[in-house]
Amino acid sequence: MRDMLPSNESPHLEPVLKDYESAFKIALRLHHPSRPVSKIRQEPGFHLHLFAVPGRFTWLSFLGDTPMLTLPIAFGHPLHDAARLTLLPPRRGAKGMAVRDDEGRALAYLHNRNIFVLFDLAGQTEDLAALLLRHLLDRAFELMPGDLAAQSGLHPERIRLILSSLRKATELHQSNWREARRALARSRFQEGRWERIADEIGFLEPEIRSTEEALEAGSLRLTAETRHLQACRRRLHQLRGDLVEGEVNIDRELDRLHQLPDVADVTSSASGLRIITRPIRGEHRGKLHALGTFQIDLSYNGEITIRNLTSRHGYYDHPHIWDGNPCLGNIREGLSKLIGELQLATASAVLLDFLKTINPRDWHVSIEHWREMPRPGHPDVPVPGTLKTSH
Repeated sequence: MRDMLPSNESPHLEPVLKDYESAFKIALRLHHPSRPVSKIRQEPGFHLHLFAVPGRFTWLSFLGDTPMLTLPIAFGHPLHDAARLTLLPPRRGAKGMAVRDDEGRALAYLHNRNIFVLFDLAGQTEDLAALLLRHLLDRAFELMPGDLAAQSGLHPERIRLILSSLRKATELHQSNWREARRALARSRFQEGRWERIADEIGFLEPEIRSTEEALEAGSLRLTAETRHLQACRRRLHQLRGDLVEGEVNIDRELDRLHQLPDVADVTSSASGLRIITRPIRGEHRGKLHALGTFQIDLSYNGEITIRNLTSRHGYYDHPHIWDGNPCLGNIREGLSKLIGELQLATASAVLLDFLKTINPRDWHVSIEHWREMPRPGHPDVPVPGTLKTSH
């Protein structure tokens, strides 16, 4: 049963809803509110409200004045660039509770069998939206055992076993999704590489012909032109050999990239790679600081851009990065060589080490602007602006 928008608005979510309906023998109704505020439903079953908070319509909601923040990642997966807005959950004191991911981000709000999705789930690609919905339902139903028992009539132990089975199914879906993404990245990587090789071959073939004609017409330039001809021919053979060896090299680099512990996601295009990191921590004077999650864009022409997705301070993405432009110092030349040779995993490892290394002599802004973190075995570090309690 669907409302407010046609039933075919989200057909890719239907299989997920049917899985959970079948497992618990309950009705799971999907609501598409036209404003970011949706009425709490009292009908039997569970109600899933897409991109909305509970409440009644107000003049502010009609004017679009609903508080929102930017959410780059949900359940560890980078969201689509054009669909990264999230609604703020109701303030403390409300009757419901927030559903959060492992990083503490509020992704949904629960209220009396109603699940309000706070981020733009429908704006994601179909395969990612289905996977995120599974993660969301797993977390939400874990927090609603009483409502599940009342609606399904199942024993609490039976509900626990069903939830465990559904979580395993979600893990399998996530594994399949990552493998499909990896295959797509490899395909795009190969496509972009072959296009560049074809362009260079198209340049070298007429260049060889032109050079041969120059050798015949000018004996005085014979030695220099002959050397140029040989160099072009060697490069042409190397490029044609790369067409055969490229797939092996691409597989190896993508495998190495995915094995880096600080890499959360890798996407590829004809112009380069985009790498999403896991949360990065930096150390300075014995203190550990949470620097945030970063997006690294490696262009095949050697350009490097790094942006902070979660903890940016004004124009400063990092003590050594201003507005996406990293101050790489004496490692830039080595990075350019690695990228030119398509040693992308090694170049990425160097950049990850750069993000974790803090040098106060050439930083743009002090690391003290980033939150200090407690070390294992040490008391929690107080949040800036709070008072320490005396004992």
